[in-house]
Amino acid sequence: MDVVLRVLTLNCWALPQPWPIGSKHRSYRLAKLAEALAAGTYDIVALQELWDESDFVKIKDAVRSTLPFSHYYHSGLTGSGVCILSRFPIVSTLMHRYSLNGYAHHIHRGDWFGGKVVGMAEVEIGDLNINVYSTHLHAEYDKENDLYLPHRLCQAFELSQFVKHTAKGAHLSLVTGDFNMEPSDLGYRVILCNAKVKDAWTMRSLSADEDTGATCERPDNIYTPKSLLKLCPDGKRLDYIMYRKGHADIELVKCENRLNRISENEDDVNYSDHIAVYAEFQIKTMGRRSSMNSSATKEECEPAAPLLGKSIQILENGERRAKWDRRFYVAVIVVLATIFIASVNVEIHFPAWAIPALITRVVLTLIIGFCVWYGFFGLTMEEKALKAAKLSMIQLLNDTT
Repeated sequence: MDVVLRVLTLNCWALPQPWPIGSKHRSYRLAKLAEALAAGTYDIVALQELWDESDFVKIKDAVRSTLPFSHYYHSGLTGSGVCILSRFPIVSTLMHRYSLNGYAHHIHRGDWFGGKVVGMAEVEIGDLNINVYSTHLHAEYDKENDLYLPHRLCQAFELSQFVKHTAKGAHLSLVTGDFNMEPSDLGYRVILCNAKVKDAWTMRSLSADEDTGATCERPDNIYTPKSLLKLCPDGKRLDYIMYRKGHADIELVKCENRLNRISENEDDVNYSDHIAVYAEFQIKTMGRRSSMNSSATKEECEPAAPLLGKSIQILENGERRAKWDRRFYVAVIVVLATIFIASVNVEIHFPAWAIPALITRVVLTLIIGFCVWYGFFGLTMEEKALKAAKLSMIQLLNDTT
């Protein structure tokens, strides 16, 4: 059985709040995206940052004739924003919510509220079983001072483990989404090596050309701030389609960027602040004996030991930071509790200060409550999640040496 499979992934940038907090031209862009998907060009579509489920429902209804099967992955306060649309039946789904996803008090970032996940859909094409994964990892924000690096590395490792342990029975596994990592980043390399996947962009026949494949912060995208172009004039490649062959012969026919400008009109906008990645695969089934021999073949991969060693070091740094932060919050609790106690009888001696003293105690109570929750619970959970990932990496490292 020979099948041509056309796959697309796009970060839609669809924050539902009004501009400038939310995403600009959201309704118009999503309507045009639905039109493009409804044209029947794609077999499997993975979307990210569809934070409002009603936006997903609108797109699902608009593409029902060409992509009748779909699944939205619910997680967190605002939703994961991740969904998969398919021309072929989705027979099973699975979701893994990442153990770490930023910090609750970093409200200006918002990652913690999204409940980032990797969602899997098992797609059935005749006798073929295709595992499709869609994910959206934590953003970087500041490359020179990456506060979230241990969290993002932990997510990358969990993603690679999830794929490695669920892809074994599939004819083809497709790992798609916005990784918020460039090809030179450690997390990207961990995913490639541990999950045994290939990056479709680097494996394409035109991989030697000058096209960098940038999907975000591109100079031809109207939503790219000029300040970012000064740092990276050509944009960044953050979105990927990776693949892993199983019991089938897989040929990558092409991989390219799509869905940039909505139209050729100079006044028109882009579909998103990202552009899509498209890959086309030729799938041929093969005998069980042949497939077993093929799967046993070692794929070319960066040596695992140095990657795991660097990753373990970063996670250990994250553990140390969590311990120091806990001490800081304990000190803050002690200081604020002392101030609170000292202010209890202020209004008796200074009646004019009664209202300010009451307001101060209310504010102190809220701050102390947060410090107790985050210092004793939040940081403990962070430390344990980092430790769990580190111990898994150590086990893999011991197995490779």
